[in-house]
Amino acid sequence: MAVEDDGPAGPDLRQGIPAADLPDGGMVVGQVDGEAVLLVRCGERRFAIGAACSHYSGPLGEGLVVGDTVRCPWHHACFSLSTGEALRPPALNDLPCWEVEQRDGRVIVGAKRPPASRRRAGIRGPGRVLIIGGG
Repeated sequence: MAVEDDGPAGPDLRQGIPAADLPDGGMVVGQVDGEAVLLVRCGERRFAIGAACSHYSGPLGEGLVVGDTVRCPWHHACFSLSTGEALRPPALNDLPCWEVEQRDGRVIVGAKRPPASRRRAGIRGPGRVLIIGGG
């Protein structure tokens, strides 16, 4: 018996969700054009970024929002909610971002934003790392 993959689960965020379903500090995982998207509210600001960590595809919807960042629950990679930038290892790449607006009592995800075109010195991690039981 074949199993069909219907793509990402969750609401179609292009159609929007009721604003009441996204409380301050809340997260909703949905999809936009077949891509998994994490929608987050921080105060009056709303963000939409890729829902999978760029390290091992950890579910960012199960992660932790700290300020304007989200941290992966698996290995604690950290991403900017406003730019999708990978801020801390072990994240490998930045995440895509989408425009978000609130209209008629709904939070709606719009167009995907182009990636930021900037050069950065690289991701800075801790100066030392101790691995115990790496066998």
